[in-house]
Amino acid sequence: MATLPRLVIIGAGGFGREMWAWAEQSVQFEREWTLKGFIDDNLDALKGKPSPGALLGTIMDYQPAAEDAFICAIGVPEIKRRCSELIASRGGRFTRLFHRSAVLGHNVEMAEGVILCPYAVASANNRLGRGVALNLHATVDHDATVGDWTQINCHCDLTASVEVGREVFFGSRVSVIPNVKIGDKAYIGAGSVVLRDVAAGVKVVGVPARRIG
Repeated sequence: MATLPRLVIIGAGGFGREMWAWAEQSVQFEREWTLKGFIDDNLDALKGKPSPGALLGTIMDYQPAAEDAFICAIGVPEIKRRCSELIASRGGRFTRLFHRSAVLGHNVEMAEGVILCPYAVASANNRLGRGVALNLHATVDHDATVGDWTQINCHCDLTASVEVGREVFFGSRVSVIPNVKIGDKAYIGAGSVVLRDVAAGVKVVGVPARRIG
């Protein structure tokens, strides 16, 4: 029997430490890979934070092994992209991680690096780009698309036919009404209700969401 790859989690902060548990509870654990450890440029990331996983070294210096499979558990989209691209440039191979309680409908396309945390939902005819993370109870409704490296945090609701660009950040409990388009690198503050399109690079917050900054 072939030896399974071993999962390396990029990022040993809070999201990364959560990811260790979600990995153990995932549909892939001990079927597609087992667990190896974390990498993080902060070598004190686990200090005072008991974890079953070891810190293997820095992202900057880590050289992927043939046995490694990677997932990036960093919540800031731009940093997530940069760290993932650095590891990929050294030959690192990325996997996906789906918690057992996540729900997938039909015809959901998911690129490498996608994370579905507990109770996340991708319903039907969705496209999720590279490194997209759906945190706890986040929902992507039918015919919605989400661009690479976007972070969708807890209890967000992206409804029918929403189009989200690359590297977008959604704070917790954001709601987006159907057919809204959100541009690359937009920032949607926690608790916002998005009723109209959001341009690239714009920060919005509130009910209804309005531009700030």
